[in-house]
Amino acid sequence: MLQILLLAWEYPPMLVGGLGRHVYELSKAVAAKGHTVHVITTHVDDFKFYEQINHVHVHRVKSHYDNRADFYTWIDGLNKAIVQYAQVLCKEVSFDLIHAHDWLVCSAATAIKRQEHIPLLTTIHATEHGRNNGIHTSLQYEIHMTEKELVKESDVLIVCSTYMKHEIELILDASPSKIAIFPNGIDTNFFKLSMEQSVRNTYALQDRIIVFSIGRIVNEKGFQTVIDAAPELSKRYSCLMFIVAGKGPMLDYYRSVVTERGLGHVISFVGHISEEEQRAFLQESDIVLVPSLYEPFGIVALEGMLAAKPTIVSDVGGLSEIVIHSENGFKMHPGDVGSLIEQIERIVTNPKEAARIAENGREYVLQKYNWTTIAENTIRVYRGAVHHSKSGG
Repeated sequence: MLQILLLAWEYPPMLVGGLGRHVYELSKAVAAKGHTVHVITTHVDDFKFYEQINHVHVHRVKSHYDNRADFYTWIDGLNKAIVQYAQVLCKEVSFDLIHAHDWLVCSAATAIKRQEHIPLLTTIHATEHGRNNGIHTSLQYEIHMTEKELVKESDVLIVCSTYMKHEIELILDASPSKIAIFPNGIDTNFFKLSMEQSVRNTYALQDRIIVFSIGRIVNEKGFQTVIDAAPELSKRYSCLMFIVAGKGPMLDYYRSVVTERGLGHVISFVGHISEEEQRAFLQESDIVLVPSLYEPFGIVALEGMLAAKPTIVSDVGGLSEIVIHSENGFKMHPGDVGSLIEQIERIVTNPKEAARIAENGREYVLQKYNWTTIAENTIRVYRGAVHHSKSGG
């Protein structure tokens, strides 16, 4: 059985994006196969520095810098804390490999690799170039160069889609021979727990057609397209209501635009919601919408499909590989207001067709995106990296 050291800056209860949930589900599924998994991640107030969850050893450390406003410096301090903690942990556990997640743990991952002389595997969830449609600032350049360093130092790279494989080959000079592609998965029990109180009642949406979106409130998620489409759709369907959940640097801006345009009756940016509310919205909505301009994978699409809801995604990145248009979901052109209006109108005016396609989506997700299969494939890659390392390759 393998001894695995997993490094990730986010892990429940701290969930900023899809990375934290991915790491949680993967670590749990790998541990369920009998392997020993230790996760070093960020400390969260009121949570233990160490605990065992679903047979995963979770270690939480505090950054050497307190000021999160200076995020790049804070991350540097977190990496220093991870290395310091790992030096002690590695004396107690003889790890076979390190599995790092994204540039945020780059310096810690490479330092531990050199100290312990064990292989480093890295999952690249997204790139700075992709998130910003290029490198435009000195900070973006620093992050980009950190990503390139991590790619160079890694013995194996894992990405969630063919789109991301091509992106890291092109943008980060990754060697195709060391890239493995495994999709994100979905917890098939995701909807077994739900809120006792209906979100339709909580948010006064009893008679509305709910179009639900959730994600970080940043430009790349495409929520401007929703704002721009809202006036025309509200004219055609007065009961339509867009609910956009999540927090991020553009939340106040989008809220101000909604107010200035008088669109409060048709779109609401509700901010951060609990996981229970997220599950409830997914189950009680009429349409799930993922309008991203850039999306390496798009786990929200899986959640919408698992809920058997008509799910609209932008035809971009990993989303393009999940959804087959008119078979298991619906595709819109990214950033295209007319395309979004067309897909929503199709669903609203053809409810039987939409329900059939949504059910196909649910079956597709259950078959293809289960964590047990993803864990088995990942373990095979782990074993290959360890064997290659020990044989002097």
